[in-house]
Amino acid sequence: MRNSFKAACGRFVSLITHIGAIPLCFLGIFGYALWFHWMYCGAPETAQLVFDLGWSLLLTAVAAVLPRRARRIFLIALAALLFVLTLVHGVFFNMFRRFFSFSDLFFAGDGAAFFDSSYIVVRKLAVLLGLACSALLAAAALLPGSVRPKAAAVSGLLALALLGYGSYTFLRGSDVMIWDMADDPAVVYDSFTDSKAAVRLLGLYQYTFRDVQLAAAPGGGITDAERAEADKFAAARGGHEANAMSGIFEGKNLLLVQLEAIDTWMLDYMPALSAVKEQSIVFDNHYSVAYITAGTFNTEFIVNTGLLPASAGTPVSVYTRGAFPYSLPNLFRAEGYTARSFHGSPADVYCRGEIHENLGYESYSSGADMGMENYTMDSQLICAFDEMTSPEPFFSFVITYSGHGPYGEEDPIYLAHAGEAREAAKMDEGNYVYAVAHAMETDAYIAELIDALESSGRADDTVVIFYADHYNYYMLNDALNMIIKGVDNLNLLQHTDFFIYAPGVEPMTVEKYTSSIDILPTIANLFGLDAPYPLLTGDNAFSDGGGYVFFNDNTVIGDGGSTAEAIERRHISSIILDGYWG
Repeated sequence: MRNSFKAACGRFVSLITHIGAIPLCFLGIFGYALWFHWMYCGAPETAQLVFDLGWSLLLTAVAAVLPRRARRIFLIALAALLFVLTLVHGVFFNMFRRFFSFSDLFFAGDGAAFFDSSYIVVRKLAVLLGLACSALLAAAALLPGSVRPKAAAVSGLLALALLGYGSYTFLRGSDVMIWDMADDPAVVYDSFTDSKAAVRLLGLYQYTFRDVQLAAAPGGGITDAERAEADKFAAARGGHEANAMSGIFEGKNLLLVQLEAIDTWMLDYMPALSAVKEQSIVFDNHYSVAYITAGTFNTEFIVNTGLLPASAGTPVSVYTRGAFPYSLPNLFRAEGYTARSFHGSPADVYCRGEIHENLGYESYSSGADMGMENYTMDSQLICAFDEMTSPEPFFSFVITYSGHGPYGEEDPIYLAHAGEAREAAKMDEGNYVYAVAHAMETDAYIAELIDALESSGRADDTVVIFYADHYNYYMLNDALNMIIKGVDNLNLLQHTDFFIYAPGVEPMTVEKYTSSIDILPTIANLFGLDAPYPLLTGDNAFSDGGGYVFFNDNTVIGDGGSTAEAIERRHISSIILDGYWG
């Protein structure tokens, strides 16, 4: 048996040696592209094959002209890079149902503070196939081989021809308006907002090339043509028209509460928040759409500015130094309000301290600033009630924390509510019970907040608006989440709560479809703020406009709206973000 194994190994080594370093190099590189696309996007498409074949030939040509030692370093580094890159893609795809982008690195340092090893879920087959392809590249690195300039030249020319052919043939824009513009290759390539569509079209290597290209030069200023384009868009939309809800809260205080990871089903375990919702203006078809991986910051930025964050990546300086004269805090301050923000996390996480100041908030208070002993425990937010509600008139933006993951048996939030969570939970699967306990902690703050408003005499003059930053993906089980919520796709999974609690105002249900982009114009309408409605990405929920939701893949649900309009609004938002207001 041992002799047979040795003989088999000898034959294998002989085969590998006979194939040679350069063909093995090509097989390893092209193999990575094939298995990656097959596993995450299905059967290869023509465009993807052209791009991946072109890049595989180009990288092989580079290896062919390198001296042996340089080639060895190049191929070992390439094998490691591709293995790590495909695994990272796999983790992102399993968690967010989108692929990794280098633009995610702009907030990677802050996101790492919340990272937990339980988030790393990748298919074993992906690991095995990655190791196999890396082994081919390692073998190519170790085998002897001389420099082959002629073969490399032919391979390089063929590679450039394939890449040029692919770009010209598959990435050209359509000359006519088509119904589903989200599938137009030119739109996919130029906007680069839907990573799934981009990988499906471009393949692993062209996607990476485009991603690096955008991350290396992400905007920074607008042209006169772009400014004219935004002006034309605003003129076509027209000005703000008053409606029955315009100015009904004028002069009142506002507490704007962003609920971290509080999903719709979690209100079953949150009696205080549920009671508030029953007495509120409820937007029944509301969605917290994620346009970037940093889900909390995504919605936080949208609600405060009425604009979309840059899904293709942008330096943090755009948020910390860009001009946002019509942000919510600036709109309220123009009416004589104070504007302050409160959140448990330190000011340097997601650069909130700098960003909130740049948005117009007079101060950002972290958990330490508020005197919280444990900044993850939302019930301790009540420590800052006086700062949140004084002086008048006030606008206070509060971001809760306790819904955040990771979850676990030793987590202090779970330990504080373990008994009642286990007793109340309808199932004992995965992270469900942990999520229930975390929701109970957030609900404790809501109960304390409402009680404090009433006992302090501020309830009648204060409007409290609640909305969720994103659905609870910390469950790490989207299939279970979809069953609980009764939906069948990941876009619909982003259905969340948004309601307005104002004592003295008749509760009502608004059936119109809304999303995070509609919150700022809706608040501006209710409080009589002077917002630039035509240049905002969303619509006032009580106006005749809007009534639809567009997702990160530019698909649309609701009444009216289209993929073309979604793409246009995202484009205009990017122009404004890049410096329309300076």
